Amino acid sequence: MSSSIAAAASIGVKANALTRVSKRAVNSKPAVVCSASNKSDDVAVGSSQDAVTRRQALAAGAAVTATLGASTPALAGVLDGALDGALTLGGGDVKEKRAVNLPELQIEFISREEGYPLANGGEKGRAQQQYLKFIEPIIVANIDLPYSEYMRLALHDAGTYEVVGKKNGANGSIRFELDRPENAICKKAFASIEKIKKAVDATVNQPISYADLIAIVPHFAARIQFAKDYYEVMGEDDPNYEFLFIGTNPYLGAKMRIGRKDADGPDPEGLVPGEDASTEDLVAWFKRMGLGPNQLVMFAPYMYEDPAKGLDLAVQDGTNASVANQYESQRKLGKRAPGPAVTIIKKLKDMTDNCIPGGPPYVGGDRDPNYVEYAYIRGGGEIPRVTTFGAYPGSSDLGSSKFAQKVRGDR
Repeated sequence: MSSSIAAAASIGVKANALTRVSKRAVNSKPAVVCSASNKSDDVAVGSSQDAVTRRQALAAGAAVTATLGASTPALAGVLDGALDGALTLGGGDVKEKRAVNLPELQIEFISREEGYPLANGGEKGRAQQQYLKFIEPIIVANIDLPYSEYMRLALHDAGTYEVVGKKNGANGSIRFELDRPENAICKKAFASIEKIKKAVDATVNQPISYADLIAIVPHFAARIQFAKDYYEVMGEDDPNYEFLFIGTNPYLGAKMRIGRKDADGPDPEGLVPGEDASTEDLVAWFKRMGLGPNQLVMFAPYMYEDPAKGLDLAVQDGTNASVANQYESQRKLGKRAPGPAVTIIKKLKDMTDNCIPGGPPYVGGDRDPNYVEYAYIRGGGEIPRVTTFGAYPGSSDLGSSKFAQKVRGDR
């Protein structure tokens, strides 16, 4: 037994020496390291050929350990455990990671009156975006007219806006005004909006307003046409459309806003020019809405069933003619160029986001906006709080924090 211990001690000395060599090779400047037992075994660490690296030292240590285990069977089990990276003295197993036991997640829905004062505008805006993303495929699946028809309807609904006093505008009142001569051209588009609204309302917890649908459907319909034109030129397998046309994306470059309220009755008559309008009438119309030549020239092709009629009237004004030339230069770049598409969407939003009763709302919407539901959430790793959800089935699954979802294993 004493000889085994002596052998182990001798091997241990050599192992310690090798360990010291490896540390010096890594952490110190070039030097000469001498073995404790024999100075003739000097190793020139600074030499490129004889340098002792960490890998060599570890390999030597493993060899020493194997030799020790062979010569001393009583220590073999311990050494095997060390080589495996898990020291298991007494044969016990390593304990498993302790499970995280959280109280059950509880979501208690509360009324709008109770919830909206306790949630901030950013949370409400997030809930509205959830709602918008949920209804987008329903809207797209039910669009059945060219986007020009929906653009005209949006123009006639918002066209009653008066920037002085910030009254009338994009409020869905056109549903009470279709019997007026200037709005007869909008009946087909409004019938399509009615169909879309029924499809959306059948799947959500809060029905969407006419004002919002009339304002956002042209955006979705235009993007359908933009994509069709682009792939017609570039091929269906081209991957760059979304990147190039990001300026029309309703969630990024051209963020879509919802939350408009519906009017309970018609707006005053005589605010939207008819078929016999002059150039001066069109200029005065857009000026009264707080808009200018950029918006007028963009909407001109959609004012009448004949696109040329509106454009011919608009360009009789010198300023409008200059703007029209700029737009025409964009169109010459072809269907694969995003410039004209971005211009159309931007000018549409100039009108639908600003020409609403009371003027454009502050960022985050009203204190009590549409399409938002409220709940008290606690447990499940969440900080107890009032939070918001989009007003559609299953939206509460998106309401808790990503960190708490990960801890619970929900995602």
